[in-house]
Amino acid sequence: MFESIWWHCHVRVADRRGAEGVVTRLAAQLDSTVQFESYERYWKFPELAEIRLNSPLQCSTPETALLATLRYAWRAATPWALLAPGPGNEFEGVAALNAGSRFLVPGIEWMEFHIADH
Repeated sequence: MFESIWWHCHVRVADRRGAEGVVTRLAAQLDSTVQFESYERYWKFPELAEIRLNSPLQCSTPETALLATLRYAWRAATPWALLAPGPGNEFEGVAALNAGSRFLVPGIEWMEFHIADH
């Protein structure tokens, strides 16, 4: 069962409060509940924060889970690069501002999703 979408983002914000604002706007854009998991400054670029989130998925097959995840992902950014499926029906996608992706939520510069049949 694909229960959750795990999101990992790099956001341009000054502090945790700014990151929480990005998460609120992202949840509204996705039209889904988004749970804030973690926040820390990104070690490589201190002007960015690294946040981890999850949102409910509740799909039983890989096909429906990937399609539902892509529908959510496209509400946040386009285009996405999809990685080859991993073991155990794991799927990942990445969108990056420096690779030409356009984010619909201000502040996000890089975003990844991960789903797995756990």
